[in-house]
Amino acid sequence: MRHATLAVLALSLASSAPAAQRPPEATLAFTRSAAPGGVYLLAGGRLRMLARAGDEASWSPDGRRLAYVARGAGATTDLFLADADGTHRGRITWTEGVDETSPSWSPDGTRLVVERGGQIVTVRGDGSGERVLAAGIEPAWSPGGRLIAYSDGDDLFVVWARGGRIRRLVSALGSQSAPAWSPDGRRLAYVSEESATPDVYVLELRTGRITRLTADDASEASPTFAANGRSVVYASNRAGIETLWRVPATGGTALPVVAPPGATQPAIQPQPRVVELLPDLEQRPPADLSVKTAVRGGRRHFLLGFDSATDNVGLGPIVIAARRPSHRTSFMRASQIVELAGRRRQRVPRVGVLRYVYSTTHTHWHVLGFQRYELRRATDNAVVLRDRKSGFCLADHWAHAPGDLPNEPRGPVFKSHCEQGRPSALTVYQGTSVGYTDRYPSHFHGQNLDLTRLAAGIYVLVHRANRSLVLRELRYENNAAAVRIRLTWPRGRSSTPSVRIVRTCPDSDRC
Repeated sequence: MRHATLAVLALSLASSAPAAQRPPEATLAFTRSAAPGGVYLLAGGRLRMLARAGDEASWSPDGRRLAYVARGAGATTDLFLADADGTHRGRITWTEGVDETSPSWSPDGTRLVVERGGQIVTVRGDGSGERVLAAGIEPAWSPGGRLIAYSDGDDLFVVWARGGRIRRLVSALGSQSAPAWSPDGRRLAYVSEESATPDVYVLELRTGRITRLTADDASEASPTFAANGRSVVYASNRAGIETLWRVPATGGTALPVVAPPGATQPAIQPQPRVVELLPDLEQRPPADLSVKTAVRGGRRHFLLGFDSATDNVGLGPIVIAARRPSHRTSFMRASQIVELAGRRRQRVPRVGVLRYVYSTTHTHWHVLGFQRYELRRATDNAVVLRDRKSGFCLADHWAHAPGDLPNEPRGPVFKSHCEQGRPSALTVYQGTSVGYTDRYPSHFHGQNLDLTRLAAGIYVLVHRANRSLVLRELRYENNAAAVRIRLTWPRGRSSTPSVRIVRTCPDSDRC
């Protein structure tokens, strides 16, 4: 990998939606290997720095975000995400002694694939759930989501995104590298060294037909399809300097792309047909920690309680519509209703389950697994305790997110109590508006963890929203927050322990 720097060229993107609802005004991302370097945004003729270092930009499917690799605290490169305007920037992987390169998004925006030390690895959008698929380099996720193309340094392959079957696509003299999918998933652009110098080719996957797009003395690299699939943009060292060029995807005359000298690693912003006004669940750190005593089975137990809260800081509400076919079924299947620009909506099915909860504190229908809690040892990050909470009732009753947000309603919209007192209900409609918070207080209906068997030491209490990533959001890396705590037993294990917060980490489960 060239440890160069990343630049972003941003141009106007026409849309009838309000500015806060549109994808960022950007069309082309590229790596800049020449000085002055850095991550830049150019919009409306204005150029500004986004970050000082980075490499290999990859657009999210909705065109709102960029993944790239950059050096973390150590000597190796890790995976970072950022909005195209430079906000909501965060690191999601922490590798040790091995570089990550070539990020590529899954078409639903919930996962990414990277090359890590010569292996093809997928991770979830929050950096968790790593899975090794194959040995290889330069992965590219297909628009259909089922396949990932990659090179082994010589030939091109595809592997099932869920793991398993591997198929060879191209084998020729010299190395085949840098695969890039067309928007319709029917073609692959790639670089081959079967001639004297690296050139750009296109493979028709259905027929196996290969078209050579460049044939010159220059070295070509990093091809990518235009958003309409009609042309391929690539880097070339023509005239002794690395610049970007564009050539018809069926072959023809190549023309230069206006970009600064040293531009390479181009990535063209997708143009989704619909603009989704997605929620963004931003988890607050645990708060209001306290220890209470409870008697279970004739024994004293010491329960650590905590306040939990999840803000919706996105562009639209989180809306859950659930139903069951009859009273004989004890649970409801949930769908997410996503608002679209133009006051339209679309339904995302099978995003979770609701059950009716009988409790001394409340009785209504809960979204199971909306938020989860766990306690980890600080020394090795091992999980020692998990929650037993049954779920959440989503509504605009509980609290407000800090600050003023675009699309925030003037008042609460979701005012119901999740069919409280109606276990016979067949349908439930609940949600959280932009700018509102789903909050449960300390020790309220399962808001605690049992410390009775734990030794004194340093632990990390993690709260995470949408842990399974089944709910569609703008971003996922802000779904977890944590506090580091010190647990002591001042008067022995038979007395109430002491818990003190020593660090608060609002943006990560690493604390």
